[in-house]
Amino acid sequence: MRIKPTRLRRLAACALAAGGLGVIADAVAQQPAPAPAAAPADDLNRPVAYIYGNVAVTRAEFGEFLMARGGTDKLDLFINRKIIEHECARRNVAVTQKEMEAALLDDLAGLSFSKSDFIKQVLPRYGKSLYEWMEDVIRPRLLLAKLCHDRVTVADADLQKQFEREFGEKRRMQIIMWPKGDDLKAIQETYGKIRASQDEFDRAARAQANPSLAAACGNITVARYTQGEEAIVIETAYKLKPGEVSEVLSTRLGYVVLKLKEIVPPDPKVNFEKEKPRLHKKAYDEKMSQEIPKLFAELKAAAKPNFIFTGPELWKAIAGPNASAENVLKGVEVREIPAGKK
Repeated sequence: MRIKPTRLRRLAACALAAGGLGVIADAVAQQPAPAPAAAPADDLNRPVAYIYGNVAVTRAEFGEFLMARGGTDKLDLFINRKIIEHECARRNVAVTQKEMEAALLDDLAGLSFSKSDFIKQVLPRYGKSLYEWMEDVIRPRLLLAKLCHDRVTVADADLQKQFEREFGEKRRMQIIMWPKGDDLKAIQETYGKIRASQDEFDRAARAQANPSLAAACGNITVARYTQGEEAIVIETAYKLKPGEVSEVLSTRLGYVVLKLKEIVPPDPKVNFEKEKPRLHKKAYDEKMSQEIPKLFAELKAAAKPNFIFTGPELWKAIAGPNASAENVLKGVEVREIPAGKK
């Protein structure tokens, strides 16, 4: 049992957790590895600023400065992007600025956010500017979707499942979940109490470890083919009668007990044929979000990235080979200098 991710997190994860090439791993493995391309010396020596009128601060100097203060944190993302660009160049795949803008607006429409609110309220939570979001999330996702296009098909059965998930009969129930490491014997003792008393069930539901479920007193609604829920949870929910309590179920993330509160009938007003175009897009997008990480797992394995830069030498001398800017600074105690002292 897992809490369903928001659409925004899914959109970001689709690009940031992937990054990949778009070719079958065996085909890429057969390609001769090109020699690393060195940046032209003239480009590295190009100024980014001048001081004292004519003393140049070069791109190379600025690059070293940035790498020393966050290069290791960004290197994996950068390598993922380079893998995408390599494969897209090989397959002549590209996205335009117009496609990127359209994708952003489509995402925001689904999230009910205006562009200005997205920039002011959402992006700061991710520590990104709009430029970074477009380049680190939107562009990779669109490129990977094009690379995955031939791997994703939507059949009539998929549309029927999507329709059933949205408009079919549902189950409104109350759920209590214990983490996997909890003592099963103690859970079984609690089970006897919650099965016999609604007050005890409510008390245990509010006190459970999962904060989202606890805040809702364990109340959730599920449908057939609900994504993210384990099959045993859905199957059990549809076998219960109103008021019945399930046995203690063992799931991947923990132990679960369900109590069926109400059977919600299907919506008779919705026409399947009219909903088909929207259902197709939704089913396609969901399949694509599942396929991209699979593709990238193959592609990153084929690319075999070998990380050479692991952080500034000074940090490694101070804090060991796994030092990073953030970890080293965590170990530095900063004291305020008392007034009147140097």
